[in-house]
Amino acid sequence: MRSTSATVRWRPPTTNTDGSPLTDLRGYEVVYGIDPSDLSREVQVPNPAILSVVIDDLPPGTWYFAARAYNARGFESTLSNVASKTIQ
Repeated sequence: MRSTSATVRWRPPTTNTDGSPLTDLRGYEVVYGIDPSDLSREVQVPNPAILSVVIDDLPPGTWYFAARAYNARGFESTLSNVASKTIQ
């Protein structure tokens, strides 16, 4: 059976980009696409306790994924490193 899904996992951030403690984490946004420079699809994860998401029904090809965190005021982190998975 072919796998047409990808599980994306991440570690929660503990500090803001300025080094101060992160106290108001609200959730994550996972972005993905077939080009690492065009991650135009997204999945919202509005619960900071959830640290993975399954993206289903991906057509064959190499897919690229990254995540960012956001806080209660709507400020977003920079994107994580980009990871990839090839769907057969």
